[in-house]
Amino acid sequence: MRLSMKLNYTKHTLFLLSLLFIFLTLAIPCKTKSATFAVRISPPNFELKGKPGDVLKEIITIENADTAPGIYQVRTADWELNKQGGVIIHPPDKPLAASSCRPWTRIERRTFKLLPKRVKRYRFEVHIPGDAQDGEWRFAVVISPAPETIDAMKFGSFNVPVAGAIAVVVYVTVGNAKPELEFKGIVKKKSNGKISLIVNLHNWGKAHARPSGSVIAKDADGRKAELLLSPFPIMPKETRGIRLFADKEISGIENIDELIFPLYLKGLIEWDGGTYKVDTILE
Repeated sequence: MRLSMKLNYTKHTLFLLSLLFIFLTLAIPCKTKSATFAVRISPPNFELKGKPGDVLKEIITIENADTAPGIYQVRTADWELNKQGGVIIHPPDKPLAASSCRPWTRIERRTFKLLPKRVKRYRFEVHIPGDAQDGEWRFAVVISPAPETIDAMKFGSFNVPVAGAIAVVVYVTVGNAKPELEFKGIVKKKSNGKISLIVNLHNWGKAHARPSGSVIAKDADGRKAELLLSPFPIMPKETRGIRLFADKEISGIENIDELIFPLYLKGLIEWDGGTYKVDTILE
């Protein structure tokens, strides 16, 4: 990538432009001439259960989808969910999170090489301490290019690494910990001219909940549409608004806006260990 610039830029301007370039690099998948990061990994997450003293053994399938050999590095990390349900991986130098079980984990190796189109079954273990309390702990296995394979794009006096990473998130539920959801109502929100229906749920339990289900919406003209619940997890002690969305094949409509309020909503929300029957009118 070559940028044409005037020579009279100040150092301050170059610094600001460099920051902007870094943000764009982090936001957009990149590929360089001599270093790429093209891997397929499954599964995307693990939801494990055990009791104190157990050793949980699992395997991540990693495929080099590139045309060149890849050298990868692996580390564990803590993570959290943002308001949109996206995973935020903590940097290596951040202190352990309160929910972290990284000290319990063992990974197969820190670096490995994989030929093009080859698959590796990467092993990891979780050693639950004998005195572990009932609850849920979490960590992630992060796979990224090894430092020696990462190209750098030179921008003035700055070297900007071009790289990517994939995180496999792991939930570890110990003992009898389970989710306990409380229904907090359904609200109508309007953003960018479009209407959304949000189901508010609070998790009083000691483990995350991943609610599922659908709600039949009957509008003021008698039209019916089946709305689906987005599959976002709700962490312990967290309140989260989860969107009901329309799928053309299932719902018969593409957007909530096609329905005429008030809506009569009736359906069932389910999660591990519980259900809630929805039966309400939304003006």
